[in-house]
Amino acid sequence: MNNPQVPFLDAPKPQQFPDASLLVVATPIGNLSDFSPRAALALKAASLIACEDSRVSRKLFDMLGIRPKLLSIEQHREVQAIPQVLAQLQAGNTCALISDAGTPAISDPGYRVVRATREAGFPVIAIPGPSAFVALLSISGFAAGPIWFEGFLPQREQAASSRLSALLALRAHLALYEAPHRITKTAQLLAKLAPTRQLCLGRELTKRFEESAVMAAQELPAWLEAQNNRDRGEFSLLIANEPSAVAAGWHETSPEANQDSKTAQPHEAPDPVQMVPAYPIQGRELLEALLSAMPPAQAARLAQRLTKDRGTDWYQMALALKAVK
Repeated sequence: MNNPQVPFLDAPKPQQFPDASLLVVATPIGNLSDFSPRAALALKAASLIACEDSRVSRKLFDMLGIRPKLLSIEQHREVQAIPQVLAQLQAGNTCALISDAGTPAISDPGYRVVRATREAGFPVIAIPGPSAFVALLSISGFAAGPIWFEGFLPQREQAASSRLSALLALRAHLALYEAPHRITKTAQLLAKLAPTRQLCLGRELTKRFEESAVMAAQELPAWLEAQNNRDRGEFSLLIANEPSAVAAGWHETSPEANQDSKTAQPHEAPDPVQMVPAYPIQGRELLEALLSAMPPAQAARLAQRLTKDRGTDWYQMALALKAVK
């Protein structure tokens, strides 16, 4: 017997994206099969694709059978790339923006290109898809509630400790990203500052050697040491909110109960967390290193000179990083 055709499994129909628009396209965080049909259409429609590392993106382009015109926004090249993107848009062409993995401008370059495109009056269209911290949240089993996405902690241990201490005081789940060469130190820091807090760790999500586990923070260092190579790969961490805070601020009951809670006395405001702009991790590393040897104003001038990046407000970034030491 033939199976009835399921409409939503049909081959995707061609989509017309607006001319002179920037398509912000999420790419797989590991498994290329997660790339959506609509995202594939977006990249095929683009006259220019702004990407981080063309060697990484080439695997995706090979799968799609395309050889697009590329523009690098890796590290400090994003500002220099903006005029070329705007020139394409002014000519009526469609451009796409991707990162090496996941959704652009989330702990990756891209927000400056998006901002410049909007300021120039061109439409920006999201082509949603994979995101590591959202994927980890979905498999954590943690109760629904507010989430604070932090991304990468500061490089220096003292700054990371101060920042993490402030974040742990929030009444929210905390989402972090971590690199393999830093995961051990971050694990030790979490075990020290919040030993009994539950966390969900994701390593190499969607890839061949994917692992995820839920444990108390004090167990994480031993978990990493339990097997060879467990400290390799890309890590996502979700630190659960304190149970008492979840109970106080979020009711898993009926809508009527939640409505009644609005008339109760307000809870205390969360402890303040100093905001640090989401600059690319490389820019933060450079400026943090300079700040260890000179005042913020001098460090900002030198960072701008070394990177030739005049689109970043280096002084404000220096003040923000100095404040979390």
